Amino acid sequence: MIQFHDFGIDVQTYAERGKENDFPLLKKCPHCRAKRPLHRHGYYERNALTPHGDYRIWIVRYRCRECLKTVSVLPSFLLPYFQYTLSAIWQVVKEQLGLTERTNQAPFLPTKDGIIFYVRRFYRNLSSLHSFFARRWRIIGPIVKKEKERASWWIQTLEEHGLDSAIREMWEGGFRHPFAN
Repeated sequence: MIQFHDFGIDVQTYAERGKENDFPLLKKCPHCRAKRPLHRHGYYERNALTPHGDYRIWIVRYRCRECLKTVSVLPSFLLPYFQYTLSAIWQVVKEQLGLTERTNQAPFLPTKDGIIFYVRRFYRNLSSLHSFFARRWRIIGPIVKKEKERASWWIQTLEEHGLDSAIREMWEGGFRHPFAN
């Protein structure tokens, strides 16, 4: 299982601190709900690609002493199973939709095929966004047939509610994030 945590720092600082980051103490198991602190079970490395650099970072893992299942704590600037950071993906999707100007200065952006992949995934998850926001905040998105208009509206809405926190709440509520399969 994956839980998000806002470390309040950027990718570079997180990478520099490595295993010395201020990792949270998990006081309750999200699997079995045992109210006993989880044991720090180790770390694994993963990539975090930003528009301006690539980093190898440590992700902490915990294990419940009751059910023996593990929990990984993912920094909120990452998405599960994606190497590019949330902000990098968000940037290229907005650029592709014409919501911001292109930044050709950044050497580590996804390829054209990668950008199209993220945009298609975002389009495919518009109904999940609609469902989540309707249940969580009683916000119903526009009913228009053009995907680009709907996507633009949802991008603005997610930014107004705080992209990181909205995605964290979606994940914790059992909804997929906007780029999930």
